Amino acid sequence: MHMTVQEAIARRRSIRSFTGAPLTQAQLNTLLDAARLAPSSLNSQPWRFKVLTGAEDKAWLAGSVSRQQGLFTSAGAVLLCCADISGYLKESAASVQAYVDSGFTGPVMEGIKDYLTVEQASARERLRAAGAMNVALAVSQMMLQAVELGLGTCWVGMFGEDAIKARFGLGEELAVIALLAVGVPAGEHPGPATRKPLDAILLP
Repeated sequence: MHMTVQEAIARRRSIRSFTGAPLTQAQLNTLLDAARLAPSSLNSQPWRFKVLTGAEDKAWLAGSVSRQQGLFTSAGAVLLCCADISGYLKESAASVQAYVDSGFTGPVMEGIKDYLTVEQASARERLRAAGAMNVALAVSQMMLQAVELGLGTCWVGMFGEDAIKARFGLGEELAVIALLAVGVPAGEHPGPATRKPLDAILLP
């Protein structure tokens, strides 16, 4: 279905029940391309995704590793949404060098250099947080793209990261930020979400 961005934002809900129908490769590619086009700090693009469609893997995720969240078994696919910590630093440094090579100077450039220096000296948890911020932007775009495709999604942040990394052979440089269940929603659309009014989120 064709819709505006505003319509997709308003219609998006966390879907926890799917029909079990598989996703086509074209649908998966469209979702991942939406993530690929997301903005990121210094164009670092640290997001990495592993797509799981097999029943065994989804059943395993639905077990104790995600606190018995059974929505995974009915999803058409589950995406492991990861941040490449080492890649984040490498690509950020490359972007800064590109700015330097292009002759970009001044206070803004010095600020960018200072930012990168702090990031390079940071502990892993700070780098993980920076990576997570960028991954969240990419996943958000996938969630909105899914709405236009007639699909539902659910961001899951409660899981056993070490167990997931061990099962799927994810390296030390990767941090698992979220699991994204994607599929054809079962039942009727749950209706508009309850959200605070604008005056409740604006600071004086």
